Amino acid sequence: MEISGQLTKKSGVTAQLIERIKNMSLDQQVELLKALDKSSKEGLRQSYRKNFFMIIDYNVEGQYFRDFIQDINEGGLFIETYQKFSAGQSILMSFMSPEFVKPFKIGGEIVHVRPYGFGVKFKIENQVQEEAIKNLVNMIQDR
Repeated sequence: MEISGQLTKKSGVTAQLIERIKNMSLDQQVELLKALDKSSKEGLRQSYRKNFFMIIDYNVEGQYFRDFIQDINEGGLFIETYQKFSAGQSILMSFMSPEFVKPFKIGGEIVHVRPYGFGVKFKIENQVQEEAIKNLVNMIQDR
């Protein structure tokens, strides 16, 4: 990174930041802290996921898989697997919900991949899906 014509290293950047922050007014420091808090929270899930162990069948690019849900919230879930997928891939999931006699189906997008599984953000298409997910998550909370 080049600042003011000087090539700096990470420790140099940190020292420059600290010096500039020291020279700010208290109000400026508070505003900077708020901005940093806001930027660090962007992209994070909206609510805490509940541990939830359940079999899930899913389809990615025409291939069917069966693994386990590790955790879930109203926005998405994490599937534990050693299958290899990529962020951005679409997924169609099917699992049992206490409300339905047949398996519940919902689409989603793979948003992050780990060596032991991947996170999915639900693509809720209607109120029935939204209510089913909310009820499932609420049922987990009541356990």
